[in-house]
Amino acid sequence: MKRLLEKYRRGTISRDELTQLSAGMDAASDSELAELLEKEWMNENRKKSRLRLWMGIAAGIMMFAVLSSAIYLVDIGTGFKSLSDKYVAIESGTSDKSSVLLPDGTKVILNANSRIEYASDFGISERKVRLFGQGYFDVAKDSQKSFSVDVADMHIKVHGTKFNVYAYPGNDFKEVSLIEGSISLQYGDSEVQLSPNEKVCISGTSGRMNILRTDNSMETAWMEDRIIFIAKPLYQVIDQLQRHFGVQINCSGNISLTDRYTGTFTDRSISDILDILKMHYGFDYIINGNRIEIR
Repeated sequence: MKRLLEKYRRGTISRDELTQLSAGMDAASDSELAELLEKEWMNENRKKSRLRLWMGIAAGIMMFAVLSSAIYLVDIGTGFKSLSDKYVAIESGTSDKSSVLLPDGTKVILNANSRIEYASDFGISERKVRLFGQGYFDVAKDSQKSFSVDVADMHIKVHGTKFNVYAYPGNDFKEVSLIEGSISLQYGDSEVQLSPNEKVCISGTSGRMNILRTDNSMETAWMEDRIIFIAKPLYQVIDQLQRHFGVQINCSGNISLTDRYTGTFTDRSISDILDILKMHYGFDYIINGNRIEIR
């Protein structure tokens, strides 16, 4: 398999050899793959740049193995399976963030309960990823290869930039905030372009897209385990808790969602914060998995 990986990386592999390599990758365990790719990476790293070394599946698996994150391959389509018919996927934990380095040098921070996927031939002709949940992207510049993110029913075109995406499956709202650079976002038949310190908010019930000014320190506070509320009405406090912890919060009808709250939380669990809000507002709550009932 070592010889086949070398031929695949150089682009000289034949169709029959690609079939053999695909079968070998399917049969090997994660530990066997990690050991093989680590040895190959250490040999090649003496001659080539780390960021450009593995532009295909070897890059994805090796980078993620170094990060000790959850790695697996996902088959797509039917019939003949080439390596370009597979996705490398990485998942964060249920309560922890994960730092990911893509083969092109793009840095991604995943919030809890989030996943990113990309084709095993990522970077050969294009750079395209899929996101489930929340992620912060610091995209490596490459004028020859476009970078895009598909998340839920949004398509984001990137031009060397930093941005934050919130789009957890099951939540009825999505957000994309631009920290630096330029992105364009397509949603349905509409397309908008964002400038730094702007964000798009999309309501899942109405499908309406709104562009708002924002504070980047607020948008990226989750990466530093900080949550900041400055005279925020309770409904915005709840929205921010949902984004930060990747949970769904439902309130009974007798809760006043317009009462305002000011506070900063660092390294606090969702239950810690709810206990403090409980004393302030006098409500009770029940946590069931990633769903929370306030009453």
